Amino acid sequence: MLRTLPNRTLSTEPQLSAVRAHFAEHGTALCNAAKLIDGDAGTARVLRIMSSLREASRLDRTTRRKLVDLHRLLSLDPFMDACEPDFSCCVLLDPESPGVEELCLLTDQLFELLVEIGELDEDHEAVALALPAEDAA
Repeated sequence: MLRTLPNRTLSTEPQLSAVRAHFAEHGTALCNAAKLIDGDAGTARVLRIMSSLREASRLDRTTRRKLVDLHRLLSLDPFMDACEPDFSCCVLLDPESPGVEELCLLTDQLFELLVEIGELDEDHEAVALALPAEDAA
């Protein structure tokens, strides 16, 4: 069903490489988790992200936004926003099922990936700011 993402990339951007590696390892599990929450639409969401990663030369703003939205979906965040205080419209998941435990682990790993991307952005900006100072010396 899923084609694997290349681990070696022509891009020199470390953010894109990190995301590709994450989806190469966890893509199928992310599809299954998204399907558990949002059905075929959830699966399609992950597959669209994977398709855009395959074609990308850098991690653009749109893909970053899709990653954040996927994290929100796995965190059940959009459902919490839409629910009434009695939570009657929430997805019913058995907290003791192995699928829910895996969902939580995948959500945590995706959050760690988002943090890593942010840290790589900060490192990249620091290097970019330091270059003009070195040229002046």
